[in-house]
This record gives sequence, C-alpha cells and structure tokens, in this order.
Amino acid sequence: MTHRVWFAIGAFLVAAVGVVAFVAYGGVGSGGTPRQQLKNWVDVTGLGQSIGTLQDDGAHVSEVLARHRGTSALHTICGVLTTDAEAANSHLPSPDTQVTELLAKAYALEYDAGSNCYAAGVSGTKLLAKSAAERSEAERLFREALDQVRAVTTQTVATTTTTVPTTTTGFL
Repeated sequence: MTHRVWFAIGAFLVAAVGVVAFVAYGGVGSGGTPRQQLKNWVDVTGLGQSIGTLQDDGAHVSEVLARHRGTSALHTICGVLTTDAEAANSHLPSPDTQVTELLAKAYALEYDAGSNCYAAGVSGTKLLAKSAAERSEAERLFREALDQVRAVTTQTVATTTTTVPTTTTGFL
C-alpha cells in the first residue's frame, strides 16, 4: 500500500473515533426534557460553586481595599478573579439559551472587573470604581440566571463554596 492509502485509512480512523466520541459525549446529559438537561448541566458544571467562588473573589477585593493591604495583595486577588471568571466561562454553553446569555455577560463582567482592578492598583480610583460597578452588574446577572435556572428546573442552586478556610491568607 502507498503512503496515501495509509494516510487515508488513518484519517478515516481518526474521524471515526471523533464521531464516536462526539456521539457518546452528546448522549450524556443532552437527552431528556429541557428541565433534565439544565439540571444535569448545573450539577455537572458546579454552577453554584462557580458563582459562589466569583462572589467570594469580589468580596476579597473589597476586603483587601478596606484593609489597605497594598498593590501586591490587590494584584493577587484581582488575578484570581480573572482566572476564576475564565474557568467559569469555559462551562458554557448551557442547555438554556437565556441562562447562557446571562452567564456569558456576567462572566465577562467579572473578568473585566478583575482586569480593571489589577490595572488600577490601590490608587487608580476610577478603575477601582469601574471594577466595583462591573462586579455589581455581574451579581445582578447571576441572580437573573439563577432565577431562570429555578424557573426551568424548579430547584434553587446554592452559591456557596464547599470549603471554609481555617486560617486567613497573607493577602486578606
């Protein structure tokens, strides 16, 4: 057999494996009613914990500023906020278009809030105010998204993180 034939066979096998994987993954959690699909997505992605983490990050930004912990501490928590927003965004799309749109906007605002607070440092009052406004708007969008989840699934999503720190970190 020529190299072309082997290449064609290899390409076919790779494509076949990809199709099988796509079908297998698509079958998990994508079947059922819209209620079942959304409930499964919420459970699999840990939506409540993702939102709770972002809320905690925002509270930590406020705490670092209130306690005058300095630029280094602020940069740390703002960097964490942007990273957590990116991680949460990677779980989209959801099976519900409205939930997806609300969360995408909220995650983008949280990312921007983290970027703006990082760029502001402790003395950039305009960017810090913009970051606070973005976090506030993201919180409103989170409430709307969770209301939509509750309307579809008839269940409330808890937005707490699963662990409580036993000691404070160096930047709080």
